[in-house]
Amino acid sequence: MKITLICMIAGMLLSSPDTLVRRNSRAEVLSDVGRAGGVHYMYPSGQVRPTAPPKGYKPFYISHVGRHGARYALGATVYEDQWSVWSHARQKGWLTPAGETLYEAYAQLFPEVTRREGNLTQKGQEQHRQIARQMHGWFPAVFKGKTRAEASSTGVHRVIVSMFSYLDQLDDLDRNFDVVADYGYPYQRYLLPDVIDAPTVLPDSVQLKFRIFRDENLDCRAILGRWFTAADSLVADPYRFCSALHTIVSTLDNLDCDIPSALWTAFTPEERYRFWRVDNYSSYLRLGMSPEVENVRPEAMRALWADIVDRTARDWADGIALRLRFAHDSTLLPLLSLLDVNGMGARVSLPDDVEDYWRTFDIPMAANLQLVFFRSRRNPDILVQVLLNGQEAILPIPMAAPGSFYRWADIIQYYK
Repeated sequence: MKITLICMIAGMLLSSPDTLVRRNSRAEVLSDVGRAGGVHYMYPSGQVRPTAPPKGYKPFYISHVGRHGARYALGATVYEDQWSVWSHARQKGWLTPAGETLYEAYAQLFPEVTRREGNLTQKGQEQHRQIARQMHGWFPAVFKGKTRAEASSTGVHRVIVSMFSYLDQLDDLDRNFDVVADYGYPYQRYLLPDVIDAPTVLPDSVQLKFRIFRDENLDCRAILGRWFTAADSLVADPYRFCSALHTIVSTLDNLDCDIPSALWTAFTPEERYRFWRVDNYSSYLRLGMSPEVENVRPEAMRALWADIVDRTARDWADGIALRLRFAHDSTLLPLLSLLDVNGMGARVSLPDDVEDYWRTFDIPMAANLQLVFFRSRRNPDILVQVLLNGQEAILPIPMAAPGSFYRWADIIQYYK
């Protein structure tokens, strides 16, 4: 297959970290404040059908890594801890008028969310059904005749339910759908290695840089002063308390219940943006390719990449058309950083610059990376179209054809 000079140059320009267009993340967040939720952002809708492959090529295999769908806030007792502070302030008479309004709103929400931390919501299940419908509609050739699939997930309940929501939808769409599904430690070894959940020990100099960045962006004592007349007697760590409340606000879109209106305005849009940029920088230090840390987590995802590569030839030989994996944002973020998808392997030293190259809201609830494989009777080259959340994504190697098509042989060689 001929590769035009224009396509080669375009691919290199789009994928080189030095030539990536710097994005205005502040403008993006303020135009849709839901993005301030970072990884809690809801999955985008209305994606345009991907570019068609070169003439003669048809899809025959899809390798997929997906995140669980929309869920309640994480933290063993995040909802209960917030309620304890708000109810205590009410009893003591330490609420300002604005605090009273927010207390009443949280009192309405609390029975709906208590003890449900981390659970998948109905919206989260529907997200995966929608993505499955999209895959089936976009690549019908993969589902022609009997469709054999294998699916795996980590042992976390919200991930398991996400996987079966996806598979149930495919089963409804394809009468000849045959799937083997499993979950647990054998897959968690590469979908969520132990190092991912291990405490991050940042160098002292980096910890100091983060605290300075955090305090330059957020005045949590001033925020608390809007709600409480005796904040110092209620809250030992203002940032931790406000950050937890921001997480709760960020997950409101994920929930299935009615949301009291006052909760949406607990923080101003500017405050929400600033909470996001602080959290985004923290996530980058842990899960991105920061030049200031050892990048243990991205490196740990080499095991997942090895599984993706090793499975392809075996799946083709065994007649498996779909390889579906379900995991977490802490799987996808370091994997995309390792592979430098859409420039997420960028190495940025200045905290202020991180957000314009590496953004957590690019990995929303139900985020997924799909490698769609195409072949032709007339050409021996296997082509791969790279899709992130249903949109064409860029690798740091020359494209074989417009539309994020790459030679599989080139991909294997580059990531050796």
